[in-house]
Amino acid sequence: MIENITMEEFPFLLINDIERTLAADPLFRQGLEYGRPRRGHPEGAIKYHIAAVIQNIEQWYAPSPYYHSLRLVALIHDTFKFQVDPTKQRSGPNHHGAYARRFAEQYITDEAVLEIIELHDEAYNAWVAGDRRGKWKTATKRATRLIERLGNNLDLYRAFYRCDNETGDKSQEGREWFEELIAKTT
Repeated sequence: MIENITMEEFPFLLINDIERTLAADPLFRQGLEYGRPRRGHPEGAIKYHIAAVIQNIEQWYAPSPYYHSLRLVALIHDTFKFQVDPTKQRSGPNHHGAYARRFAEQYITDEAVLEIIELHDEAYNAWVAGDRRGKWKTATKRATRLIERLGNNLDLYRAFYRCDNETGDKSQEGREWFEELIAKTT
């Protein structure tokens, strides 16, 4: 258990044993410090982004059965960006979501939480294929595969996507496109 945690170290509260266990891991702590202000993430270090996501969870999902799962995803989802090898394609095993899942598997057995950690950017990445590259057919197929893969975990994914996306200066276009696609396909 961690004692004497300052709000500068962790600008969010750790509310249970699993969160405190994660926070005690040196690799996790290293990941929290990574990052600099940039488009989409003006808050800089990952820990400040996590604080913003957790604030959204507290505001929108505190009474929800997803509450504790959302908090775990929030704590881990971007924390391993520092492990991505910039000389390689940032996908598959070199995507920060894959690194985050591998870390989380040491502490978490809930497959839904692990899957959301790994895939948290997938809907956005699908939208990018359409919006930035003009490949809307590819984007739709990719997002539809994600919806099918998530199955019963789709609502948890959507809740996290909202909490993650409504931070910083992120555009809402990708999430709105994904929600429209869900409405058409389910």
